[in-house]
Amino acid sequence: MSEDLDPLSTGPPVPTVNEPPVAASSPKATTPAAASSPKTPARNLSMPSSAAISGAVIGSPSYSAAAPFMFPASAMPMFGMIPPQTAAPAGPITLESLAQQIYGLSQCVAGLTQRVGDNQRLFEENMRLKDVVIDLEFKLRDANQRASNLDSLKEAMTSQFSELNKSLRGGGVSLDQPMMLDVTGPVGAAGELLGVQGEYESQILANAMSPEPPIVSDQLMPEPGTLNLQNREMSVIPDDVYNLNDPELLKNVIGEGDDLKWWETEPIAKLYLCSNKISSITPAIAGLNSLTLLDLRDNQIESLPDAMSQLESLVRLELSHNKLSTLPTSLSPSLQHLSLNNNNFEVFPEAVSTLSALATLDIRENKITTIGVLPQSLQSLVADDNKLTSIAMEGHPNITALTVNSNSITSCRVGNNPKLKVLAVKINKLEALDALVNCPELQELLVGKNFITSLDFVAPVATTLTVLDCSDNKVSAVPGNITGMTSLRRLDLTNNDLNSLPPELSLMDGLTSLAVEGNPLKTIRREIISKGTVAIKEYLKLKLDPSALEESGPTIPDIKPDEVMMQTKTMEMNGKLDFPAELWDQALVCGIVRLSLQGCSLGSVPEQVYTLRGTLQELELGQNNIREISPEMGKMVKLRKLNLINNSVKELPQEMSGLIALEDLNMSHNKLTEIPETVYSMKALCSLIMSNNQIGKVEPSKLIGLTSLVCIDLENNNIGRLPPELSLIPNLRTLLVMGNSFKIPRADVLARGSTEIIAWLKNKVPL
Repeated sequence: MSEDLDPLSTGPPVPTVNEPPVAASSPKATTPAAASSPKTPARNLSMPSSAAISGAVIGSPSYSAAAPFMFPASAMPMFGMIPPQTAAPAGPITLESLAQQIYGLSQCVAGLTQRVGDNQRLFEENMRLKDVVIDLEFKLRDANQRASNLDSLKEAMTSQFSELNKSLRGGGVSLDQPMMLDVTGPVGAAGELLGVQGEYESQILANAMSPEPPIVSDQLMPEPGTLNLQNREMSVIPDDVYNLNDPELLKNVIGEGDDLKWWETEPIAKLYLCSNKISSITPAIAGLNSLTLLDLRDNQIESLPDAMSQLESLVRLELSHNKLSTLPTSLSPSLQHLSLNNNNFEVFPEAVSTLSALATLDIRENKITTIGVLPQSLQSLVADDNKLTSIAMEGHPNITALTVNSNSITSCRVGNNPKLKVLAVKINKLEALDALVNCPELQELLVGKNFITSLDFVAPVATTLTVLDCSDNKVSAVPGNITGMTSLRRLDLTNNDLNSLPPELSLMDGLTSLAVEGNPLKTIRREIISKGTVAIKEYLKLKLDPSALEESGPTIPDIKPDEVMMQTKTMEMNGKLDFPAELWDQALVCGIVRLSLQGCSLGSVPEQVYTLRGTLQELELGQNNIREISPEMGKMVKLRKLNLINNSVKELPQEMSGLIALEDLNMSHNKLTEIPETVYSMKALCSLIMSNNQIGKVEPSKLIGLTSLVCIDLENNNIGRLPPELSLIPNLRTLLVMGNSFKIPRADVLARGSTEIIAWLKNKVPL
């Protein structure tokens, strides 16, 4: 019987039982051993050595391909085997001796199996290391190629550096590192004169107000019409820079043999001189009248020449981080972006008011005390960290962002800015914010770290705000009608004087961030507050009146929308006496914003009207017979205009105080005997028309709280005294009071119009 015990071996077969063993290369293979059993003769087994097997796998010197594998004689007793030299005489094989031999063989097989596993793992590790070496070889080859490319680039840059030194000779400038000046490429009518390595043009456009100089990349290609001399420690601008548009200079820069013709080059458009030590600019700057961008940030400039106004194409002028305290009387009329932050201005520069194209102005970190006249074109003003005490910016048609943080502002009037989206007045001394009248696009209102005590000023913009930061103030209560702020996503009221929160906050599905830490809240445990917005809203929901948990709105019918109604978002049924159910369904599906039911002989407001509360903004109910208004009207939180002219209404329900977005209320020709109490809660109200009623008195102390109020019409009532305090309503412009029973002021004063009436009343206010 012949049996190969080493499947990995490629040598001769292993000797079998009773075969004479072949001498191994190791001396130990022939060494006698005296460990055989004296009683039972054992079979003569020759096994391959472990060293031989190991050598076959990993190249051990003990392996010899010319000799068979031999089990070491000295190790045979460990496995119950007798070396061949001392084998017992042949005799009968007993059961006991056979069991010993089998046990020895099993031990041998176990040892060999472990060795095979170890060798297999070593083999796999060798293969992995080989892959790593191959990968490193590829990376080294790639690195060598890159080094070669860099050498070529260095040679090209050195050549261009030499050309630049020629162009700047005599300017007193030492350029100790190469700049890219590319005048050798193919050009035509739109070719290039100068190019530089630089990426921060895009950063300037994206961050117009960045206070720090940009980082210039070494990896970008030259940009046409651009010269970058930033961070060169220059104290003066070389004369040749001022003459870059001079044809004679171009003839010197461009050789006769070059393909580029000096008359085909592109004029210099962008000049970067930031982060130097320049102290002055000479009138020669007028020669660079093709400039669209001039960057002089981070220098030591104290004044600018009047010749700056001759840069007719200049769009962006960066002057931050200098020592300027004044500007020339005029600048380029084409200027759109002007940065003056971190200078020494104490007075607002008058030249700014002449810039009819100016879009962004940055005057941060100066010492300015008053904002002067601003051009109507202005879109963004940043005036943080000055010494401003008041802001009066009303009627700017294009302003979208106003930031005046970190001043000493005590008064802020920014009404009538129809495009204003962001207002930031943090870290000031405001005790109240004037009404944000006619700011229909305001989305972010940041008034943290002031002394504000009430949120009433929010009413005119309640439906448009997405962010309200009123942290670190003295607000003592959140109005329950805050649910009318349907667009609000983030509300920050940290560190105020709140004792409780209205449960209605839990109904604001869009509110995803509610911060109320640092308040003396007594109704909400601290551990609930620490868990965040979701936990707070869940807790407040438990405190709601069960009636407040009704469905948020009616089910929208599954019908095809009317095309005209969908486009106009309006439904007019004036003069109709019948209102088919299909029309109300269409109104729901189309999400109408205006509904007119004038002259329909209505005795009350149809219940279907209240199902439109999710979208309706204008409701016309004039010329009807309505005597009473349902409390359901208070749920029309998006309503901006309500017309009840020519009805028989005597009072309004208190629930209508929830109409925090209502701006226009017309109740002329009704049966009112006083201004309804609920009106004084409509903080967004701009126009109040209650002429031709039976109103006998006016309470100015309550009307003064309507800071958005612009127009009051109380003509043809029974008012016996006109209180002078009416003139103290902050934004009042129109006051109509003729046809009443008071004797003072006289008719001649009333005939002069609202301005004279208000002025007359103001003179009568007791000191």
